[in-house]
Amino acid sequence: MTDFNCFFAPRSLAFLGASTDTKKWGFRILANVLTGGFQGKIYPVNPKGGEVLGLKVYSTIEEIPEVPDLAVIVVPPPAMVETIKECVVKGIKAGVVVTAGFAEVGRDGAAVQEEIVRIARQGGLRLIGPNCFGILSPSAKLYAQMPPIFPPDGEMAVVSQSGNVGLTIARRAMSIEFGVSRLVSIGNEADLRTEDFLEYLAGDDHTKVILSYIEGFKDGRRFFEIAKKTSLKKPIVMIKVGETEAGASAARSHTAALSGSAEVFNGISRQAGIVRANNLLELMNLGYGFTCHPIPRGRRVGIATLGGGWGVLAADACARLGLDVIKLPEDVIKELDSFLPGWWSRNNPVDLVAGSADNITRVVDILARCDQTDSVLALGVPFPHFARVGLPTNEEEKKKFFEFVVESYTNSFREMKAISRKYDKPVVIAAELPTPRGERALDVDILRCIAKENMICYSMPDEAAKVLDSMVTYGEFLRQG
Repeated sequence: MTDFNCFFAPRSLAFLGASTDTKKWGFRILANVLTGGFQGKIYPVNPKGGEVLGLKVYSTIEEIPEVPDLAVIVVPPPAMVETIKECVVKGIKAGVVVTAGFAEVGRDGAAVQEEIVRIARQGGLRLIGPNCFGILSPSAKLYAQMPPIFPPDGEMAVVSQSGNVGLTIARRAMSIEFGVSRLVSIGNEADLRTEDFLEYLAGDDHTKVILSYIEGFKDGRRFFEIAKKTSLKKPIVMIKVGETEAGASAARSHTAALSGSAEVFNGISRQAGIVRANNLLELMNLGYGFTCHPIPRGRRVGIATLGGGWGVLAADACARLGLDVIKLPEDVIKELDSFLPGWWSRNNPVDLVAGSADNITRVVDILARCDQTDSVLALGVPFPHFARVGLPTNEEEKKKFFEFVVESYTNSFREMKAISRKYDKPVVIAAELPTPRGERALDVDILRCIAKENMICYSMPDEAAKVLDSMVTYGEFLRQG
C-alpha cells in the first residue's frame, strides 16, 4: 500500500470494541477521537449494539453502511482473528490494532499474531500494531490514541515502537505548543514497520523532521536502505535502545524486538545519515533544532554571550564535538570595538562582560554576517528591565505587566530569527529567561510564544552546541550525497 491517507487522513473510521464502560480503552480512545474533533464518520461496533457517547453502535462490521477508510481495533485477543476476517470481508484497507497480548507474551501469542497478519495481507488490509497506543494526525483532527493528549499540528513526525515514549514526546511538545505532524505507535510491528513509515514520511509535505524510538529490527537491510533514502530528503533523529543485556531483555518482553549489536547500528546510522540521540531530552532538542533552523554549511561557529562562564562552557562543548570556534577577523573586532566596552575579550566567544543586553542582537548580526562563520550560538537574549520594586498588586495591572514581559522576550527572539533568515545561517539560542521573582509560568508562556514564531530556547549551552553539531553532521551527509 503506497497511499497512507487511510491512516493519516481517513474520511471515516470503524471503532471495533466500543464500550460504554468508562474504565475501558474501548470507551476512552473513542472519547479521544470525539474530543479531538474528527470530522469524518465514526462507526462504533460492539455485538451488544446500543449507543455510546451519542453514537449508534453497530452489532457487526457488516452492518456499517459504507466501507470505512480506517479501523481502530481494541477487541480482546481471543476475538482478534475473527475481527480481522470481518474487516477483510468488508474491504477495509487500514487498521490500528491497539490490543496487547500477542508476540510480546510468548509463543502462543506469536502464533495468533502471525495468523492475523496472514489473513490481513491476503485481504489487502495493512495493520499498525498490535500492542500499540494508537495514532495521531493533527492536520486531520485524528486523535485515536489511549491517553487524552491533543498536540497541535506541526512539522515533527514521531514513529515509536513504544507508546509510552511517543506519549512523552507529544506531551512535552504540546506543553510549549510545539506541534507534531504525525505520531505512530507501532508496537510489535507485526505488519507495517518503522521503515514503512519512514518511507511515507519522506514524501509527506506536513513533516520536516522525523523523531523515532526503536528497540530492534525485523529486517535490518531493508531498514538501512529506506532510512538512507529518507535521510536524503529530511532528517531522521533516532533513539536506539536495548544496547545492554538488561535493555535487550526488556525490549523482548516489551515489543518482542530483537535489539542487535550497538556497533552494527552505529555503523548503519553513519552510513544512512541517521542522527543519533542519547536520551529523550536530546531527542526533543534535536527535533526542535531541525524544525526551527536552516542546515549549516560548515563547522565554523561564532559565539556571543552575556556571561563569560557560559561562553567558556559553549566553547569547550563545541571544540569537543569538533566544531570550529573561529578566530575573529580583524574587521569584525574593529566593528565590535566601536560599541562594546573597552575591556571586552576581543575573542570568540564574544563576551559582553555585563554590558547592555541589548547589544547581543547587534553582535549576533555581525557574527552571522561574517563570511568566516557558518552558524552562531547566542547565549542570552535582550530582556526587559524590571524597573520597579516588587510586582503590581492590582491583578489587572499585574496581568498587563506579565504580558509586557512575554511580548518583550518574544520580540527579542523575532529579531534573532530575522538575522538567521537574512544570512541563511542558524542562530541557536541558549538562555535563562529572567522574569519577575522567577515566575515559572512566565517561562512557559515565553516558550509557547516563541514556538509560534518557529523558535526554541535551550536551557544550557552544551545542549545548544549538541544541536548545532548534529545539524552540521547531517549537512555533511547531505553534501556527500
